[in-house]
Amino acid sequence: MRVMIAGGNQMKNFAPRYYDYANKLANGFTRDNHMVLRYLDRDTSRLSNVFRMRKLGVGGANDKFLQHVAVFQPDLIIFIHADVIRTGTLRQIKDIHPEIKLAQVSVDSLFIPGNVRRINTKSSLMDATFMTTAGEGLKKVSGGRPTYFIPNIVDSSMETGRAFDADCDIDLIFACGSFDAEGGDPRKAVMDLIDERLPGIHFSRHVDNETGGLWGADYMKAMARSKCGLNLSREREGPHNLAKPEDLYIYSSDRVAQLTGNGVLAFTHEKYHLDKLFTEDEMVFFKSNDDLIDKIAYFLENEDGRRRIAKNGWEKAHTELNERLAADFIVDVLFREELSHHYIWPTEAVI
Repeated sequence: MRVMIAGGNQMKNFAPRYYDYANKLANGFTRDNHMVLRYLDRDTSRLSNVFRMRKLGVGGANDKFLQHVAVFQPDLIIFIHADVIRTGTLRQIKDIHPEIKLAQVSVDSLFIPGNVRRINTKSSLMDATFMTTAGEGLKKVSGGRPTYFIPNIVDSSMETGRAFDADCDIDLIFACGSFDAEGGDPRKAVMDLIDERLPGIHFSRHVDNETGGLWGADYMKAMARSKCGLNLSREREGPHNLAKPEDLYIYSSDRVAQLTGNGVLAFTHEKYHLDKLFTEDEMVFFKSNDDLIDKIAYFLENEDGRRRIAKNGWEKAHTELNERLAADFIVDVLFREELSHHYIWPTEAVI
């Protein structure tokens, strides 16, 4: 099958974010013997005008996209945050090439209004939408079409660490792009409390807009040297756009794949319901900040327990939440009458 993936990583982030979801998904399709063609909509837009400004090249990027579709003749086009591609372009594809299946994938959260608006511009024109959030919250972005959960995935060519087997010099790690620009980010409060309550541990904390962040191979190498990791996901965008319970159902940033995929013992708040994917023998779930601090201290002292649970989580992630299964699931939903695999995640459509 010929698969076209529009969007995903950009040239400026090729190395810093080589473990981008689109790269993993492309690998999954390739390893399943599909031909994959990437179309970088944002970069093409910038290169389509002499000023190298994305907004000025949108028309040219859409024209080139239609040309690529006509020549490549894909069976499936997947849009991953491909905001440059216009709805008019999608309608042209459906009119000229009605046999092509269209799908979109979003790894951003449902409590961000801008994300919901962007997804909904394409939802009604898609054969399916896939989100890294599950449950009834997906009705916000279905557009009357089927919407499915798809997990954050690991790729053994990217997540190469085995921290559960390593002689780790980092006790606890957390890295993210930024905290809430308007202040009051709960994740910062958690980290500050850990610094206060566990001053003797080696806590490697990296926030891009505070410390310069941690990206690329340096990030993956640090994961592979870390005993424990905080899987703290965003819960809000500013003081007003707060997550509702349905926005957090089996939701996580892709950090969960980077932690478990590298064999790091991952700590996750129980409100995200990742216990639907991992057991207590594969991940550590906490109820409160006090509970988190107690469990970090316990597992830093309990070396055997830390290694055992981290290894179990690593095995689960690599065997049941990998790039090939994600590609298989998309193909199953769009082209097959029955699922080809017993997926551990919810597979029902939400409309």
